[in-house]
Amino acid sequence: MFAKGKGSAVPSDGQAREKLALYVYEYLLHVGAQKSAQTFLSERVLGPVLRSSRKARHL
Repeated sequence: MFAKGKGSAVPSDGQAREKLALYVYEYLLHVGAQKSAQTFLSERVLGPVLRSSRKARHL
């Protein structure tokens, strides 16, 4: 799908996830789902933090 080599700019998985998350957030705002957009944003930001803190407590 993507050419590999020095000149090719292939986005990393992390960059692709961030771009998709931004697209989803902006889409929710565009269709008038502000509360859903805020929930999505808070879960997107806090989700990884909360999951890692739960794992730490179980160790």
